[in-house]
Amino acid sequence: MRKVIAVRKDSYSVLIVDADEAFADTLGMRVIARSNLTLCGKVYSGDAVLPVVREKRPEIIIMDLTLPALDGISVIRMLQKELTYKPIIIITSAYSNEMQRYLINDIPNAYFVRKPVSCEHLLDRTGELVRAAAGMYARAAGENIEAERAFYRILKHNNEDSTYKRVTGLLHDLGVPAHLTGYGYLREAVCMVIENPILINNMTKQVYPTLAARHNKTVASIEKAIRTAVEVSWNRGKVEILEEVFGFTVNVQKGKPTNTEYIAMLADRYNVWMK
Repeated sequence: MRKVIAVRKDSYSVLIVDADEAFADTLGMRVIARSNLTLCGKVYSGDAVLPVVREKRPEIIIMDLTLPALDGISVIRMLQKELTYKPIIIITSAYSNEMQRYLINDIPNAYFVRKPVSCEHLLDRTGELVRAAAGMYARAAGENIEAERAFYRILKHNNEDSTYKRVTGLLHDLGVPAHLTGYGYLREAVCMVIENPILINNMTKQVYPTLAARHNKTVASIEKAIRTAVEVSWNRGKVEILEEVFGFTVNVQKGKPTNTEYIAMLADRYNVWMK
């Protein structure tokens, strides 16, 4: 019997921690306006966080890095030590340095969003991370877990220099039109294989089912959409770029690569370029 780790929810409680009371109030009103979020409180200093968290047990904490009495990273460390559960923590800051961002990224349930950021964009980003985390932990133990973890890491580190953004550029160069349904699925599949190369041997058992669950589609529709994107790329992409990525596999007589071959070659070429 598989053991279910957690379940997906329709609504998540949010605690806002920010010394800027005007920003906290505005963000709080935006949280209240969202059907999938509920506001459980607002705190304006670091030393006041733990008592409120113990009482309210928020599932999401949106917290500025710079706080009176106790900074954001110190608050996270304290919560990790004192709490019996792990809320998702979104750290925001306009003045962070590389060491601080490194420390944040080293904490499994903490994420960094740079200010200035609109309240709507911040909550959209929060929703993405929550859905990714819920997806990973909701899976039965051993079922698609590696694919979920890969997808989770893609979202967590989605910034201007991320794998996600670089693969986007690569697919554009290979002639995959952004309007195709399979474009997004193909991008996510390539990123997942880059994050965890073992997944290339589990496309039908892990990658496709994960994408299907993520987008509320069937596995067959995911596979078909990716196939269409691969075919369009093969027919419309620039030959010199295809040759650079796929080498001697670019041969009309040999036919188009399979989905797995296409994704594997893109992931392999990406890893070579990034070394």
